Amino acid sequence: MAKTVAITAADLSPTKPRQQSITRQRGVTSSAELVPLQFRMPPDFVRSFKQAALDRGLKLNELLNECFHEFIKKTG
Repeated sequence: MAKTVAITAADLSPTKPRQQSITRQRGVTSSAELVPLQFRMPPDFVRSFKQAALDRGLKLNELLNECFHEFIKKTG
């Protein structure tokens, strides 16, 4: 059987403080001004779309917005 080790409050404190720069700032549009858009897509597409947004450092709605604007430019 393993030997028990006594811990103190100092052992419970994080060794490295969290960095606030990890979280992204919200966009310039407040959430109150946004309208929800909901639809279903195949799981493979969702996984690829999320990965594409992550690779480009975008939120999902930002990537969708950019894709839509490029589509409009190309199709008129």
